[in-house]
Amino acid sequence: MKKIGNFLFDIVVGVWLIVAIFVTICLLSYNEFKVSVFGNTSLLIIDSDAMEPDFKEGDLLIIKRNSDNKINVGDKVFYYNSALDSNVWIYYDTVQNKTPITRDETTFVIDGEKVSSQYIIGKANGSKVMHKAGTFLGIFTSRWGFMFLVIFPTLFAIIYEIMMIIDARRELKMASKNEE
Repeated sequence: MKKIGNFLFDIVVGVWLIVAIFVTICLLSYNEFKVSVFGNTSLLIIDSDAMEPDFKEGDLLIIKRNSDNKINVGDKVFYYNSALDSNVWIYYDTVQNKTPITRDETTFVIDGEKVSSQYIIGKANGSKVMHKAGTFLGIFTSRWGFMFLVIFPTLFAIIYEIMMIIDARRELKMASKNEE
């Protein structure tokens, strides 16, 4: 019975370790718009119902950044927009016009506004959707979620290990006194 308990404990600790490392990597890979970016791939959490019916609140989108040449008029894209106020908003709309500026820079007209290609996240076509996974990732990457998921368990594990070392040292002292 004790072996089964140890096995289950090891599985729980292993899963926690994997989740904690993944969440930490997601937080460390935030861009200036608070979106996790891994190379050309972005993890976008849908946190409102503004993109319904295509995407629902709580969805996690895995979006691959396309080159400007692969984004055409009529494509639906995700993009950053901070023109309205100091907050950055993520929008989802159709490209109405495309104007190449340089080899690496293109200006798109989306919803009547000019958007530089550096603010394009990627095309909606081809993005992968994980329903409800965005809710969990959003909770885990929040300040409170990270504190309760990573920081507190790590702190408790360190304190537990220190207590075990102190107990072992006491036992060694007691054993050496008994031998004398």
